Amino acid sequence: MRRTALLLLLALLAACGDDSPAPVEAGSATALHPVILQTDWYAQPEHGGFYQALAKGYYAEEGLAVEIRPGANLNTIPQLVATGRVTFAVGALERMLIQREQGIPLVSMFPYFQHDPQCVLFHKASGIQTLSDLDGREVMMQPGLIYIDFLQTALGLDLHLIPMDWSLARFMQDEQFVQQCFLTSEPLVVRRNGIDAGVIPMAESGFDPYRHVYTNEEQIKLHPAEVAAFTRASLRGWRDFMQNDPTPAYTLIMQSNPEQTIELMNEIRAEMQRYSLTDGDVASGEALGQYDKARIRTVMEQLLQIGLLQQPLDLDASVAYALLPPELVIDSAATP
Repeated sequence: MRRTALLLLLALLAACGDDSPAPVEAGSATALHPVILQTDWYAQPEHGGFYQALAKGYYAEEGLAVEIRPGANLNTIPQLVATGRVTFAVGALERMLIQREQGIPLVSMFPYFQHDPQCVLFHKASGIQTLSDLDGREVMMQPGLIYIDFLQTALGLDLHLIPMDWSLARFMQDEQFVQQCFLTSEPLVVRRNGIDAGVIPMAESGFDPYRHVYTNEEQIKLHPAEVAAFTRASLRGWRDFMQNDPTPAYTLIMQSNPEQTIELMNEIRAEMQRYSLTDGDVASGEALGQYDKARIRTVMEQLLQIGLLQQPLDLDASVAYALLPPELVIDSAATP
């Protein structure tokens, strides 16, 4: 019944209007294929690789005219992708797996962050050192965050939850207050305000999904070359953004989001490098754009364990492994 209702919802969304990209007319040069990338927030360095690929022409070299659409209602983005109103979107892999079981035909393409930047922010004076120290504490977190289910169900933590209000006001005043944050954002703000704060990445809980780009099943089936081309250009953009001059991306980001400054973006990019968000732990074999099948199987098994999935998924149908360069698909469980 739930699956039928969701499929009907998708059909209604498709009928409500067509925001899909209009064809680019051919001129003297070969026409570029238009696609839309929907991000999950306003333009920011955490999306820098995509902007770098756009600014430096990497998408155009692959035959793509890419529009990056920042900011949206996070709850509607999967439906926009499923109905083809946007071509690609960024998000959390674990949430996409749940949505697939609900009948939303989404497929993961590639990870742009090897590890999720979600973390908890605390005052060092509170004595917190590990996630287990959150047991019995008041913690402000975003409702529906899957990490909450894992911390409470799999780890047995008793969290006194407060809905996230996206403000640091209470944290600034209360040394015992703890809240969810992004490694690259709130810690920078509190440090500027002279607060001696610490962070613990949620990945240290043992629940360690990727942040990824995804599309819909029809796009994978009908336009695999386009998907592969977008993947190549995006990963090229991310490598260039993290290793070379990020100014081309910064310029586009500031045009879209004037609240960003060069100083702030440099700080955020430095935090991304510090925590190896894009490349992961290179010493252990992780790499930009790499999927480890064993890690994805573990995430699925954990979702089953905490009751957010009811049955195992076909992961080969859920992730477009075949469209990634072969060196970026490994299975650490199968390695001798």
